[in-house]
This record gives sequence, structure tokens and C-alpha cells, in this order.
Amino acid sequence: MTTVDEPARTGRKRTSIAPAVGPRALVVGAGIAGLAAATSLHRAGWRVLVCERAPARRTGGYFVRLAAEGVEAATRLGVEESLRTRLPVDGLITGVDGRGRTTSRVEAALVEDGVSLALVRGDLEAALWEGLPREVEVRFGTRPRAVSPAHGAVTLEHDGVESTERWDLVVGADGVRSTVRDLVFGPEGEFRHDFDHVVVSAVLPRLPGELVEGDYVVMVEPGRSAHLMAMAGHDPVVFFTYRTDLPQAHGTAPTTRPVEALRAVYGGFDGLMPEVLDLVARAGATHADTVGQIHLESWSRGRVVLLGDSAWCPTLYSGHGSALALAGGESLGSHLRVTGDTAPDVPSALAAWEAERRPATDVARTAARRARHFFLPGNRVVTALRQAALRVASQPWAAGLLRTAGRRSTRTGRPERVPREDVHRTVTASSGPGRRIAP
Repeated sequence: MTTVDEPARTGRKRTSIAPAVGPRALVVGAGIAGLAAATSLHRAGWRVLVCERAPARRTGGYFVRLAAEGVEAATRLGVEESLRTRLPVDGLITGVDGRGRTTSRVEAALVEDGVSLALVRGDLEAALWEGLPREVEVRFGTRPRAVSPAHGAVTLEHDGVESTERWDLVVGADGVRSTVRDLVFGPEGEFRHDFDHVVVSAVLPRLPGELVEGDYVVMVEPGRSAHLMAMAGHDPVVFFTYRTDLPQAHGTAPTTRPVEALRAVYGGFDGLMPEVLDLVARAGATHADTVGQIHLESWSRGRVVLLGDSAWCPTLYSGHGSALALAGGESLGSHLRVTGDTAPDVPSALAAWEAERRPATDVARTAARRARHFFLPGNRVVTALRQAALRVASQPWAAGLLRTAGRRSTRTGRPERVPREDVHRTVTASSGPGRRIAP
């Protein structure tokens, strides 16, 4: 069977040879959770088909931090060698206010735990794509139209043609706007808890100002923030988050006209922001959506299970979304091992898998609800407290304490932070040796 995409690393073509025997699993969604689940289920003895509504594999993407749980899952999947952090150890995190003034500077190494990796989403998906067994079939431009949780019957549409097949397991890994969830569990509004925030991300064609590789700039005003990462081996990435109740946001359409919405909300910023907005206008947004969590009493129904953002979406504020998706998909196969050619009791296995995975997701969602006030302070008092905390962290005595804590954490057997020489280099139009953001 042949699917057309980009080559294994960039994906142009993929040929798969499906095994003739064994229970069949359909994975809906070719993102982090879906690809991890597909590999895990294949190893557990399943015949796996991945369907993806996009016409080709997505590349690039926004900044993510792969927490320790995700790094461990990547190791078990055998893809950890393809992953390297993109923020050099000697990078700086610079806080800037709406007038372009520097409010804090913190060494990036001080906020690292010695395990997590700073990546873009496309790094994870490319590594998982390369590691996907050849026996796993992938169909792009394909989406479900009907799903029967009791019998595993799924109607798929491809190029306007519908066909119905029966599956022993159906995995909905199709994101926060999950079609599988809508078809089986009910409309999104029944499970979505909105934060009244908007997130917009973009990959810029070059670095603005005098930024150099490794710089991380956070521009913050009450109700508005922007994070700009000058990442190694990748074009710079920026993501914006803002409250929807801001006067500047009234009447904008961030999901359909994100560039206009950003200009309305951030147009009053000085410093780097005008140039950043011009670069976003040139490049276009890579992602634009409102921010919200998904809360379900159960992640499975019959032979259907939801995975990743489809099931639990902790939001970007948790810092664990990618790790939870990767670990959740990787652990699925361990609960669904095939004996001979016979599938296990699927509902019971899914219940056991959920009991294992739910505690970590509950912790991440709770952390995200708290962290959103730090990432996006709602008023000037909280903004001032945030700036004060970061100024303290940038003091030599505080930095020394944090370095000591970091050294102790790496003595516990966890891997050391990846040094700058092991990070792939990138050359941008605005980068040069020894240059830093102007104060």
C-alpha cells in the first residue's frame, strides 16, 4: 500500500505492507499522540491504519517543551536519538514590557531541569514518523464520518468516496477539535472549559532586531503576552496569547484573520513588536485558536478510545501537553497486547490504561489553570509581581542557588542538559556572533 506525503524525514512518500493476521486498529490523527499509539499498537501485535484529514504530513509547528515523561516515552519508542534541544545552554530569557524596555534577564539554563527538551512540534512528529513501522498503513486526506463504539464500524471518507469497515479498536487522536469525540461522545461544548484566551503562533522568516540564536524574549503587558524563541537549527518561532475581553480584541476574528487580530491587540507595543508583526504578516500564522481544556468523565466507550488533546487537552500553559500525548500513546500498546491472533478484552484494557494515565493529566490540567496567570497576567498588579519575581531570579545570588539545585538534579541519574556544540546551528538574516538584544 502506498501513501503520498513527504519523504520519511520531510515526507514525500511512504510504502507500507500490512500484516495478514491479527486484530485491526484504526488511529485517527497523525500527530504526536496518533503516531506514538500506532507504533505502540503495532509492537503489541495489532494491524494498524492511521488516517489523517490533512492532505500531507504537517511540518514545522510551534515551540513545545518535552517534559521528562515524554523523553522517557520517546526512549521506549526508540526515537530519542532524533531529538535534540533547540535552546542552547547559554541562551537568555529576556523580559520586555509594552514600551520595549527590558524588565528582567534570566539564563535559560537556570530554568531547565536537566531532562526536558526544548523543541518545535515538528521535531517530535518527524521523529515519530521516521520510527513508524513500515507495516503501518497511513492514509492522508481521510476523515471519519460515522463511528459505532459498540461494533467498531467506521465510515471513512476519502476524495468524496465513503466506505465502511469494522475495527477491533478505534483511537481518536485527532486533537482538541476531535471529530471522533463529536461522533461518539457528543459535541465539544459539553466537554470544553474555555480560558477566554487566544493563542496564535507563527514561524518567522528571520530574527528581528539584534537577536541571536538562543535568545528567548517574552513581551508582556496585562492581558497580552508574546514569546519569541530564536531556536537552533530552525527559523524563529513566536506565539502570542491574549485575553478575549481586551478592548483591543473586540470585534477581531483571530481564528480566521489572525494577522489583523494581532495588529489590533499588539499594535501599541514598542521595541521589537512592530517588526515581529511585520514578519508574521509575511509568514502567516501556523496556528490560531481559542484556549480551553477538555474534561471527560471517561476517555473510552466500547471499542473507541480518545487520546491526547482529544481526551484531556491540558493547554499550552501546562508545559506537559506533548509529553502526555507521547506517553499516553506509547503506553496504550502495553495494555492491549495481542495473544496469538486474538485481541484482549478491549473495554477492560482501555479502563486499565485510563486508570494509569488519568492522575498525571489531572495534575497537568490543575497546574495549567494556575500557570495561566503567570503566562498571561490579567492586571498590572500581577504583571508587576511577575516582573519582580523574574528580577530576583536574575540576581547573582539567586542564580547561584538555582544552579546548585540544577546540579543536584543531574546527580540523580537524569541526563545532563545538551551542550551548545550538540545543537544544530542555524543562520538567519539578523543573527551574528556576540550580539544580544538591546536593553
